[in-house]
Amino acid sequence: MFNSLLRFKAEKESQLFIKNCIAFDTSRLENEVFPAECKTEMDVVYKDGSKPLKLDVYTPFGCAGAKECFILIHGGAFVYGFKKLDQNFGMHLAIKAGIPVVNVDYTLMPDAELPQIITEIFKAMNFVYIKYGFKKFHTVGDSAGGYLAYMVAVAARSRHVAHGMWVFERLRGTVESAGLICPGIRNSLKAFPGIYFENLSGSKDDHQRLPNYAYDLNLIAERDNGLRVAVITGEDDFLLPQDREFKDNVPNAVYYEAKNEGDLKMHHVFPIAHPEWPQSVKAIELIAENAVGRR
Repeated sequence: MFNSLLRFKAEKESQLFIKNCIAFDTSRLENEVFPAECKTEMDVVYKDGSKPLKLDVYTPFGCAGAKECFILIHGGAFVYGFKKLDQNFGMHLAIKAGIPVVNVDYTLMPDAELPQIITEIFKAMNFVYIKYGFKKFHTVGDSAGGYLAYMVAVAARSRHVAHGMWVFERLRGTVESAGLICPGIRNSLKAFPGIYFENLSGSKDDHQRLPNYAYDLNLIAERDNGLRVAVITGEDDFLLPQDREFKDNVPNAVYYEAKNEGDLKMHHVFPIAHPEWPQSVKAIELIAENAVGRR
């Protein structure tokens, strides 16, 4: 009964969140202008089934035969979103970094739990490893996608973490960096969206089967000093306090806290919504440099 009430509350919060996101994103997507300096391969199926999962590949001109790429993971509190939301940002990132960007869809919660989502992203990475020959990966994502970008990177580099997250897909290739845009760092087991991370029955006495670090990335922030991490946030980002704390726990992290400038307000995931803003251009440059420049 206890968990049933929590789930009911989470469902109401989820529905309101999705409604607000749709209102914001509909007009934004209608007015986007994509850069022309890269080619696109759209809706490539990487996982068959009744609901196939697809990805896009954005390749900057003059980049044939690349052996590394970004894996771009959209946000949406794990319950909303699709790769189209991040296409404009992804194309700008590909051009700036000079390597392809692979933009992936994944199954949303509550239809999927967290281990399934991470496994699906691993499958997308293995797919492009075979199809395109990408052997080095740089994860990047916004909000919940930022959480996933970090968790996927650490799990890819540590079988202990992967198995702790109930992820047993063996990843081909290596992950070298993670770019986190306004990432969600903490998620409560008893509140939206963390309540959807795993399948718990209705008993008040249930114990989580995922480790504590699934709900607080600070708990694994020092496990992998070799992963190059960039953290991007903004003055009006509601997750700013979390992101400040997280960067303090990540050794050698690149950190950028964009400031408001006139009518340009550095709201949550501003580089995704407005990749042409000067602050967003700097954020994209830092993520690109963290991936391909900090060897």
